Amino acid sequence: MFPPTVIRETDHWGRFLGREWIRDFPDRLHASGLEPDGTPTRWSADFARYLEGRPDDGSRGRTTRVMRRLRRVSPREYEVMYRAMVLGQDFTEIAEWLNERAIRNGIPLPSNRDVHYRLKDAVALFIAGVEYARAHW
Repeated sequence: MFPPTVIRETDHWGRFLGREWIRDFPDRLHASGLEPDGTPTRWSADFARYLEGRPDDGSRGRTTRVMRRLRRVSPREYEVMYRAMVLGQDFTEIAEWLNERAIRNGIPLPSNRDVHYRLKDAVALFIAGVEYARAHW
C-alpha cells in the first residue's frame, strides 16, 4: 500500500511523538466533587491549563505545540493521530469512526466509492500528520 521506507519512518517518528505527546495529557479531567445535578464541579487545574495552552511547570513539550498547530491546519490528520497515539485505536477503528462521522455530517460519498474512508485513507492521514509533526518539531 505504501513504500516500506515510508512505513518505517512513520512508525519510528509516530512512536517517538506518541511517547512525547501522551506525557502532556492531564491525568484527570475534573476536580473532585459533583454539582447537585451530578455534573463535575470544575475542570482539574492540569486540564484547564491544557485546554488554555498555558504551560504549567515548564514541562509543556514541543510535541504538544506541534500537535496544537496541526489541529488548526488539518483537524482530520490531528484526529487520526490522537485516536492512534493517545486512545490506542487501530486504523480499522479509525476508518470506521471517520466513516461514521462523514455519514453523521451528511457528507456525500465520492463517486465510485462505497465508503468515505478506506483503511489506506486512515493510514495516509496518519502518515501525513506524522510528516507534518516531524517537519515542525
